[in-house]
Amino acid sequence: MARVDLTEADAGRSYPAAPGDLVVVQLTETPSSGYRWQLDAVDTAVLAPAGDAFRPGQQGLGGAGTRQLRFTATGTGRTALRLVLLRGWEPGERAARRFEVTIHVTGAGPVASPTG
Repeated sequence: MARVDLTEADAGRSYPAAPGDLVVVQLTETPSSGYRWQLDAVDTAVLAPAGDAFRPGQQGLGGAGTRQLRFTATGTGRTALRLVLLRGWEPGERAARRFEVTIHVTGAGPVASPTG
């Protein structure tokens, strides 16, 4: 299993992956502003959400940090991965920023789910 690391500088590009790979997107965020990176679109048959976390920056409480969103390549195919920075509670809110890449997963097919 490989890891594909992406940042804001990678927006608008295409990236290869294989089934089982971990795709990690790291984007700047200031949660105290109310804006948070959220998933807008992805084909979950190709790339499944695998969690997210926020790491505070050096400014301390209320300052900017990095939102890390993780996805697992679960099947073969091509999907847009689109994230938006918005205040999710405001109806009709327009995204303050957008991030989009294309992930092309090739390989042996879907990854089997682990059994307990």
